[in-house]
Amino acid sequence: MEKTIALLVILFTVFQEATAQNSLPPVYEIKTDTAYLQIVSKQFWQMLPDKSGKLKIDDVSKLPHADHFYYRGQTTNADTVQNVYWIRYQIKNTTDREAKVSLNSMSGYDDFYLRKPLGGWMHFSSGSSRGLDKKDGLKYVNIVPIILKPGEGYLVYQRIENKRKGFPASFNVYIAGTEAIIQEDYINKVDNRLSFDPLHMQEAFILGLLFLTIFLNLFFYRIVHEKVYLYFALFSLFLGINRLYNMSFIYLQYTQPDLVSLIQYLGYAWAFIPYFLIQFFREFLHVRKTYPRWDKLLAVLGILNIIAIFLPLISELFSYTNTKLFIGSFTAFFLVPICLIFTLLLFIRNKEKTIRFVIAGAIPLLLLYLLTTHYYIFNISIALIDRTLIANFRLIEVVCISWFVVSFSIILLLRFNLLLKQNAQQALDNERLYREKEMEKNELIEKQKVLLEIQVKERTSDLNRTLENLKSTQAQLIQSEKMASLGELTAGIAHEIQNPLNFVNNFSEVSNELIDEMENELVKGNYTEARAIASDIRQNLGKINHHGKRADAIVKGMLQHSRVSNGAKEPTNINALADEYLRLAYHGLRAKDKSFNVSLKTDFDENVGKIDIVPQDIGRVILNLITNAFYAVAEKKQQAQSDYEPTVTVSTQRSAGKVEIKVSDNGNGIPPKVLDKIYQPFFTTKPSGQGTGLGLSMSYEIVTKTHGGELKVDTKEGEGAMFTIVLPV
Repeated sequence: MEKTIALLVILFTVFQEATAQNSLPPVYEIKTDTAYLQIVSKQFWQMLPDKSGKLKIDDVSKLPHADHFYYRGQTTNADTVQNVYWIRYQIKNTTDREAKVSLNSMSGYDDFYLRKPLGGWMHFSSGSSRGLDKKDGLKYVNIVPIILKPGEGYLVYQRIENKRKGFPASFNVYIAGTEAIIQEDYINKVDNRLSFDPLHMQEAFILGLLFLTIFLNLFFYRIVHEKVYLYFALFSLFLGINRLYNMSFIYLQYTQPDLVSLIQYLGYAWAFIPYFLIQFFREFLHVRKTYPRWDKLLAVLGILNIIAIFLPLISELFSYTNTKLFIGSFTAFFLVPICLIFTLLLFIRNKEKTIRFVIAGAIPLLLLYLLTTHYYIFNISIALIDRTLIANFRLIEVVCISWFVVSFSIILLLRFNLLLKQNAQQALDNERLYREKEMEKNELIEKQKVLLEIQVKERTSDLNRTLENLKSTQAQLIQSEKMASLGELTAGIAHEIQNPLNFVNNFSEVSNELIDEMENELVKGNYTEARAIASDIRQNLGKINHHGKRADAIVKGMLQHSRVSNGAKEPTNINALADEYLRLAYHGLRAKDKSFNVSLKTDFDENVGKIDIVPQDIGRVILNLITNAFYAVAEKKQQAQSDYEPTVTVSTQRSAGKVEIKVSDNGNGIPPKVLDKIYQPFFTTKPSGQGTGLGLSMSYEIVTKTHGGELKVDTKEGEGAMFTIVLPV
């Protein structure tokens, strides 16, 4: 059963094709392949409208569609208002040699289907609106070459599609001679393009003129910053790109076809030519001020022009239509010229010289495009205009563009000179106004100067008195700070000086007793014992001398601390200085408060040696830091539990050409919020009456300004603080 059904299907298909063969047009015989074009007469081809636009080759080559083909002009009921048509014809080589012929495309989109001898179809694509990468055969002349052996023939189905509805009135089927096409449209045309052509010289002249115009207008724009120069420069730039593209296309379409596909989008530069020309007229004529509504219309027209021209490019992803290309050309070459001519006519009564020059320079070019619209856009011929304008369009266009560019450049140059004069006059007016204001200002200044001199004298006198009072107060405060530190040392000094005085007193009393014993021994004649007693007296005198010098040193230190420093540096043992002031500060505080107790720790680097410092100044700094440390641990002792042990550590260290003196304690530390203020004069955290706030500020000045060192602090609130004096060796 299944075999029977399959056999019936095959027989039905063969029957359909056989029936379709009966209605085919007669065979067109190819008797030569040397002719450039051979017209296939209407009786040799048939046409079929495709109303849906979706018929395939298998549809039209079989019944029922294969039976609906008709000869052109055969019936008055023929449908000739569709976009898509199928054409079919038969060709056969009747010569005794191979025939090299080509199928010719006559529409925007052509598809050729050739019946293979053993069944199936060969498919080729071409068409004037189809992209180069989607074409077969010789792409720039839109033909598909084939080779027919003697007696060989093909049944050809040709699908044609145009975006405008209606069967083309000029449509014919052509068979082209392949070698004749190559010779004429490739070899000869390339030679002609590369040979001397006045048209090439005209285009080169236009390009040179345009790029000179671009340079001049950009130069003017940079100086005066007027948009009119920028718009005209951009208009000239895109016009130059368009002309350059035209020349490149002429030279490259046959010699470098791959490059043509790369530069083809440069051709869309012409979308911006009308746009910037419109902007130029709007800015130059100040249309917005005089005719605001018309100005808005021009602005919209400029944007619509760009959109209309770019529609084919945007729609390439979907469908390319000649209608869209027509809209772009219609806008650029018809609407824009009409609107600009109307704009110029609005200002024709203006007596300003530059505006009349603009009208005279622009009208010829705008009229040229307007008068040739019928031919290039609507494909309508008007004999008189065609003989005069169309025949010489390129030459007339070059002359009009040259006149347009030169005229506008002269206008803009005149405008530039006028602007320079106006700017110069404005500068003179501004200078005169400035000088007048300067004179008024100087008069006011003189009056104010007299008043100010009187006020300055009065206030200077007050300031001098205030300054003297401040200096006196400052000296008193500094001296009081010194005396305050000296007062804290008094008890310590008294304790320190008491020990050597006790030794002096004791050894002097012993020495007196020994002298009496020595006299007794001399009377007895016991000279050996007398000599021994004399030796003991000498030792006692040495000790008296040592402790006397010790007391003298303590007194001198006290005097040195209390007197004003002369700023002279001298070699000083840092370790001894730090140790001395540590003990003096401790004994001084113990004399005032017997309950005060602190653990003193020292860590002196023996390699410190002597360095050049002002000893009384550095002594004051060390004393101030140690006194502050004692105050911090005493304050914490009052607040802390019984297991707290107040500790103050003084250490020295020498490294990398510097000496560091560190004074640290385990008191309450310094709160972060006041850390930035501790070196400010008169700032103190002690209760009123217990500190002047000058100790750390004076210490900072002595270390940094006098000795070129650093005074750093490292503290943690609740755990203690460490001050470090860094002195250069």
